[in-house]
Amino acid sequence: MDFQTLLMAFVMGFLYWIANGYFGYTLWMGLGTPFAMGLFAGLIYGDITTGIILAGSIKLIFLGVIAPGGQLPSDENIAAACIIPIALKTGMSTEVALTLAIPVAMLGAFLYNLKKIVNIRFVKMADESAEAVDLKGLWRSAFTWPMLTNFVLFFTPVFLVNIFGENVVKPVLAIIPEWLMGGLEVAGGILPAIGFAMIMIMIGKKQYIPFFIIGYFVTVVSQLNVLVSIILAISIACIIIFLKRELREGEPNV
Repeated sequence: MDFQTLLMAFVMGFLYWIANGYFGYTLWMGLGTPFAMGLFAGLIYGDITTGIILAGSIKLIFLGVIAPGGQLPSDENIAAACIIPIALKTGMSTEVALTLAIPVAMLGAFLYNLKKIVNIRFVKMADESAEAVDLKGLWRSAFTWPMLTNFVLFFTPVFLVNIFGENVVKPVLAIIPEWLMGGLEVAGGILPAIGFAMIMIMIGKKQYIPFFIIGYFVTVVSQLNVLVSIILAISIACIIIFLKRELREGEPNV
């Protein structure tokens, strides 16, 4: 095991721990995200562009995922923390990496719910400390013990996957037939579109669906750069906003 792999495993595990530890008011929202994980993974392996592309693609898949009642159905953060480093090291395509991200995300949902079950004990301990006016005990119950528990639940699995994941994935990729690999790539290419579709359904604006279809196929067929696609989308959105404003005012600007 080389130092680079060990460093990657530690960083990804640490970022995923932050994502589920809610450190501060903004730290976990900035560092515990697929984009941060893609950036750090790219820096460690010397391929920031691919790391960001993988992170953005994973984010798109889970764009419409919500947690009703606090029950997380899938966890994009653990998918990014585990899949991006493995994809960068093994050289697998983005599409194949996305198909692997789905089952890993389901594992993250299991860990998230397990955390709630385990932490119930600390709630009772906090109540007992509050009744006894034990401020140190209250602090331990509210912060110290939950953080240590979260470390075991979230840091450890991501660390181990990054250490041993390559040894598992490489032999599997080697034995996958070409036709099946092609199918996985097609399926992986469709997954971001599904994420967008979920968002469109949540918004409930059927009139916006054609824009989604046009944007997706224009980007895929013409192989537009991501930055160019963003600029084009923003320009179209601005045109629509300006036209609507002129129609409301009743006096088009000349």
